[in-house]
Amino acid sequence: MYLVFEVDSAKIVELDLAGIYELHSWAGSSVLAETNIQISHANPEIVDFLIKEGRYDLSVDTLSASQVKIYTKIRDRKPIKTPSGECTEIATLKIFVPDTFIWTDDRKTLTRKPQ
Repeated sequence: MYLVFEVDSAKIVELDLAGIYELHSWAGSSVLAETNIQISHANPEIVDFLIKEGRYDLSVDTLSASQVKIYTKIRDRKPIKTPSGECTEIATLKIFVPDTFIWTDDRKTLTRKPQ
């Protein structure tokens, strides 16, 4: 799954993301989120249902004229259960950050580089 977030006027981007994620710098002007979902013992219909229900969705809120927050909409991901048992789920997220930003060591705040 891919999501794009425009951050043209933002000087600060806060990240509040659930699960495993990596940050990568890129030459684009927007933040690109790539979600990879692996679920064992689940058929494609279950995966499609989880995606349609928004289990892996991200959203953005404008906090001020120069600050936005990108966050995981559903933070509490309950175990996936099927008649044959519980599924193992691994959802990883790669965040591609415009090269005009730097991030803090905890990977929660992106700040636009001074021009």
